[in-house]
Amino acid sequence: MDNSDDPNKPSSTLHEPSAAATQPLLSKPYPPPLDPPIASVSEPEEEDQTQYLQISYNYGHRSIKDLPFLLLFVLLVLCTFGFGIFASVRKNPHRHQISSFIYDTTSSSCTLPNKDVPNQFSSLPIDYSSFFINPSTLNTRNSSLLKSLIWTLVITLILSLPFVLSVLMLLKHYTKQIVYASLPFFVIVPIFINVYWFVACTLSSTCSDALPLAYRILVLIFVFLIIGLIVWIFIANWHRIELTVRIIGVASNALSRNLGLFGVLPSLTLGLFVYYVPIVVFLVFASWNGRIVPKEKHGEYLCVWKQDKWVPAYYALAILTMLWSMAVMVEAQAYVISGTIAQWYFSKDDYSGPKHGIRNSLRFVILNDCPLAV
Repeated sequence: MDNSDDPNKPSSTLHEPSAAATQPLLSKPYPPPLDPPIASVSEPEEEDQTQYLQISYNYGHRSIKDLPFLLLFVLLVLCTFGFGIFASVRKNPHRHQISSFIYDTTSSSCTLPNKDVPNQFSSLPIDYSSFFINPSTLNTRNSSLLKSLIWTLVITLILSLPFVLSVLMLLKHYTKQIVYASLPFFVIVPIFINVYWFVACTLSSTCSDALPLAYRILVLIFVFLIIGLIVWIFIANWHRIELTVRIIGVASNALSRNLGLFGVLPSLTLGLFVYYVPIVVFLVFASWNGRIVPKEKHGEYLCVWKQDKWVPAYYALAILTMLWSMAVMVEAQAYVISGTIAQWYFSKDDYSGPKHGIRNSLRFVILNDCPLAV
């Protein structure tokens, strides 16, 4: 009996029949009755975990799942450059000399006049200096224009850097105030433009004659209804505006920790423009592919330019390639931004720096995410 009441005795003896018969019912403390409530408390937590999925960052390579689209995009690019080189080699040098061609009745074709044939106006003295610009004047204009462009670019770059950094710091520390202060402008500016347009059109005799008062009032009311719809959208989605404030705050904080994105993203855009330059040159040379043919008009034969039939198809191919390339660049920039910010956000403690994050994002875009962007 004394041993059964010993608290230091192992708990295995409590489940034996002899111990259960000799031990009082209330000698057992409260833990067994509290076990079901503990289980019931843990059930909502498990339910919340299944209902709201936790956001996590999976770091690793992405398998190529969009290989057909990647091959199609590469094929379009190769065809664009291949046919562009063909158009450059096959261009007609007489594209801009149509006015110099005359119709030859013997061959029923357009030919250039023979330079050996004397012109009836060749004996007249002509002052050719009036038809040409002085080369020194032209060089002066070109140099002044180039200097103006260079200084404009330099001043823009110098002023844009502190402006962007100041806006970034303001968004980092005063995100809520800036967002809430900018919301009224979505209502005030349309109201001002609407009222100003109505008053200006009423005071102008030309506008008032072209648009009667009834139509002006209808337009005024219609614009006010649209403004009211915008206000209702703001009120109905106020919780999303608060979420937007938080997202902007996190994004500005992340961007301030990864300032290298200010150099990487413009470099990608500059690379896109460099990629566009040969395509634009190929489009210009493609318009030179054709021939000068005679065309009858009012009983007379004129020499006109007839473009080859494949040129419009090449224009469509090149424009499609340019649009698709622009979409790929936009998606690549989005993946670089999201990858860099995700590495910073989910690994703040062991984050190795912005260069490492941007380099990993660029490598993933080139090797893995390029098919997805395409």
